[in-house]
Amino acid sequence: MVNKFNNYNRLSSVGYNIRKSTKEEHQIFMQAMRDNFDKQDDAKVGIFWYDEVKDELFGVSKVNADELNFNYNGIKTLSVLHRKWWEKEKYKLQSRGQDLGIFEKDYTMIHRGRVFQLRDGTFQLKCGSWITDHITSLVIDEFDLHNVILEISVDEHWELGQGWSE
Repeated sequence: MVNKFNNYNRLSSVGYNIRKSTKEEHQIFMQAMRDNFDKQDDAKVGIFWYDEVKDELFGVSKVNADELNFNYNGIKTLSVLHRKWWEKEKYKLQSRGQDLGIFEKDYTMIHRGRVFQLRDGTFQLKCGSWITDHITSLVIDEFDLHNVILEISVDEHWELGQGWSE
């Protein structure tokens, strides 16, 4: 028989406090998750990359737009930067001795974009001139942008080879 707390000794030895939830805690956490059922299809803001070979988005970091406040310029977006996300993922692979694959390239050499929300409620997809209807459709699906006003804005920052140093 497998002990469902078989990691208890290992985890408690490194300082984790492991205990079984009470019935009251279980009910509270279950209600917290039920409260989020209706938010699953809310429009989101965040970042992504597009892999041409696999024809898919990857490295998606997103959050429901209504969970964020507008900044002083009247814009909402995720605070994660493409460069920092890329460096973190590359470092994880290096530290594990794994093949870097796509992460051998500079983050600016892979199609990437960001979704913002403006104060008037409009969502904006910022990307390079590489954008196509197909990629736009992938972004709309990923960020749940079906029932919002979406503008696509091509900007040099998101062109291949461009970044903070342009």
